[in-house]
Amino acid sequence: MTTPETITSLVRESFAQFGEFRPCAYMDDALDCIRILTRDCSITETRVNPLLTVLEATYPDRTGTKCVGFTIKGARHFCKQQNLSLTVPIKVSELLDAVIAACPETLVEAFIDYTARRLVREAKIEQVEPLVEQELVMA
Repeated sequence: MTTPETITSLVRESFAQFGEFRPCAYMDDALDCIRILTRDCSITETRVNPLLTVLEATYPDRTGTKCVGFTIKGARHFCKQQNLSLTVPIKVSELLDAVIAACPETLVEAFIDYTARRLVREAKIEQVEPLVEQELVMA
């Protein structure tokens, strides 16, 4: 008979190969978006506008921190419009400035200035990892 403890142990062993979660910023080539994640948890996505989606913890921790990241949709087109290269690391500060330039809406600006910048600063995320050459060729 399999107990919940046994199942939990098996799942942890399976995922141990990936190592511990670290806050990150990366280009998700398959979904054509840039993802910035500060916590490994179940998330709910809230679309702000066609470009920006906020990632919220489905079950926030006791500190009340609900926002755990964000996604920039249509990353290839957005980066091309903003003259950001996908072949070299992109500074997160430049990326956030570009989002405000592309979407000068009050809600977007408030989210970037008061939430996103704090998230990346506290998580010590400095850059978005570039696409590798193979991913660029396939696109």
